[in-house]
Amino acid sequence: MEKSTFPQSPEEPKSFAAGLLFRIRAAFSEVSIHRRPRRLRICETLSLGEKRLLAVIECENQRFLVAATAQNISLLQTLSASKDEDQKSGL
Repeated sequence: MEKSTFPQSPEEPKSFAAGLLFRIRAAFSEVSIHRRPRRLRICETLSLGEKRLLAVIECENQRFLVAATAQNISLLQTLSASKDEDQKSGL
């Protein structure tokens, strides 16, 4: 039987594959990914059937009511500020 090339300690798994996975996870646990905050967000959607929908879209603390079909997207109305802005202003 061939010995594993990785030294084993009591807290590490016994099999070669499990040991390799353990080491990969340990290496990546120190990696941090910094994502920039998203500026565009779909707050809510309402299906109107057959590839048609209404959506509330938020972009930079502004909200928009949008209608979409398979061929077209239309801005129906600019809405009030987002809920976060309403709470900050005391509304």
